[in-house]
Amino acid sequence: MRVHHRPFVATVIVCAAVFVITGLSNGFSRAFFQDAPGVGNDVLRTPLVATVQAVLVLGVAFWLAWKASVRPAVVSLVALELVSMHATWVSFRFTYLPLVLVAGSAAVAAGLYMRLLQRSRAENAAAAEERARRDERLDMARELHDVVAHHVTGMLVQAQAALVVAEQDKDKACAMLPGIVDGGTDALGSMSAMVRTLRDNGAATATTDLTADLHRLAERSGLPVRTSIELTEDVRPELGRSVLRIVQEALTNARKHAFDATSVEVDVRLTGEAVLLSVVDNGTVRPTHSGGFGLVGMRERVHELGGRFFAGSTGEGWLVTAELPREVRA
Repeated sequence: MRVHHRPFVATVIVCAAVFVITGLSNGFSRAFFQDAPGVGNDVLRTPLVATVQAVLVLGVAFWLAWKASVRPAVVSLVALELVSMHATWVSFRFTYLPLVLVAGSAAVAAGLYMRLLQRSRAENAAAAEERARRDERLDMARELHDVVAHHVTGMLVQAQAALVVAEQDKDKACAMLPGIVDGGTDALGSMSAMVRTLRDNGAATATTDLTADLHRLAERSGLPVRTSIELTEDVRPELGRSVLRIVQEALTNARKHAFDATSVEVDVRLTGEAVLLSVVDNGTVRPTHSGGFGLVGMRERVHELGGRFFAGSTGEGWLVTAELPREVRA
């Protein structure tokens, strides 16, 4: 069944049920506004049956106002209101018509409130995620200034020196060209793989020993962390900072959102093509948006490095994995 057909199907079923009960309890002749007195079933003319009908109609009206698209909701709500007024008129004449109108309006108002509240939350979440992405890009811009500008400045100095030397010794000037090429290669690599500079707000800072940094990070996390680090070779600084930052963000999320975790496992290993990392805990299973907007930053970071990222429930806890290529993918 298509989603946009569900409001109509639900409305038809409820309206048919209410009409049939009205006909059985009051006589179908009266249900069709005929002058005949009709023959009703007194068993169905009880407060319990009336309450069930009211709850059913009001529940569907609330759901329509909350979840259904605007046009199907309007048509369905009008139909429900007409059938409810018809049933009330046939059974009680004017006695309870005002109550039906008030109750129906209250159900619709409650549904509209939930619709607006849900929309507001979604808009706030989208705005917060966009702010997180913008902040991540600003950090990357700072990384560009701090890392790439260094290489560009070196290339510029060497090029200027080559121009001066070329007037007197072309061979010596040509000897400077490989240095310029190397500087350009390093700058391109840093630009393609740049990550944000870690701030002074408690963020981990990478050294030349990534294994020691990861062990130190686990020890300071305040969590029952078990580490498995297999880095047989050094990795480039940009990659090392990203690995450290992702592990730190994952441990921070575990500390915030899995406070009942009794085990956290950090696994980082080096393959021929990439660095593979995973952080898994056995804390309370959380929804897919759990972990705050740190997940957005991690995903952006891995994407900029040309890698793959996943974060989600394992059924018994939470898992963060990333695959970061060792070489720059320009």
